[in-house]
Amino acid sequence: MKRTFGALALLFLLGVLLVVASPSTGIKFGLGGEDWKAYRYTDQYYIDHGVQEVGGTNIVTDIVFDYRGYDTLGEATVLFTAIAGAVALLRPWRRDEDEE
Repeated sequence: MKRTFGALALLFLLGVLLVVASPSTGIKFGLGGEDWKAYRYTDQYYIDHGVQEVGGTNIVTDIVFDYRGYDTLGEATVLFTAIAGAVALLRPWRRDEDEE
């Protein structure tokens, strides 16, 4: 019974995520279509000023670790918390034999 409920809950969440992320639902996240052009100036800025400001020659690592360092740290924290929560929820429940 618990396993069936868990499977139905996961299917429901997957369905909600697919509906929200679907471009046909009309939900805009600010990066689709014409809105994307507003964010393009940062690409050229990173290419033009990356070597002078950061000193690195690899633009990808310069962006991830210097320009967006706090954002990357936050993403790593959220990922670790999600994995720890999933492990805590999905591990098998066991009773100590001393309690009985």
